[in-house]
Amino acid sequence: MADIALVNPVRPLAKGVEARYFEMATLPTNGCIPTGDFIKPYNGGVRFTNGDTLIARITPCLENGKAAYINILEDNEVAFGSTEYIVFASKSNMPSSFYYFLIRNAKFVTFALQFMNGSSGRQRVSGEELASFPLCCPSCENLEAFDKVASLVLEQMKDNTYEIQKLKQLQEVIAATISSC
Repeated sequence: MADIALVNPVRPLAKGVEARYFEMATLPTNGCIPTGDFIKPYNGGVRFTNGDTLIARITPCLENGKAAYINILEDNEVAFGSTEYIVFASKSNMPSSFYYFLIRNAKFVTFALQFMNGSSGRQRVSGEELASFPLCCPSCENLEAFDKVASLVLEQMKDNTYEIQKLKQLQEVIAATISSC
């Protein structure tokens, strides 16, 4: 995988600069869009941009499927999150959508879990170990066909996530209105 992916790529964000922050709780276990970010000064943590894929590297978050595909930032926006994330970014002509669907694959998760180390309850996997995942690179035409579908799916997942958030807000307003009557 190291041949086709950048692992924890360098993203420009200076200490003290205010940026969107995504804590571990914002990463979904189902779906791909993190929700509930807030603005705070950058003081460390992994940095990422649109097109990057995040995966939790710590127990039990990795086992629970905490992961996200980032497609919700503004153009050229750099956000940051927990040091317990590993970021995968596109290298060469690989579509960025490829990494999100790869990390959701059961074989990849099983591979990642083999490399967990540390004290019980706080085990982690490193980005370098995940980058050693053996992978045959698909042909350019297969990648292009994959990306046509995968990009649409990720965009629809983003739209669905926003719609669900709006419906939850509406439900809260209705519940508050009913309880105040």
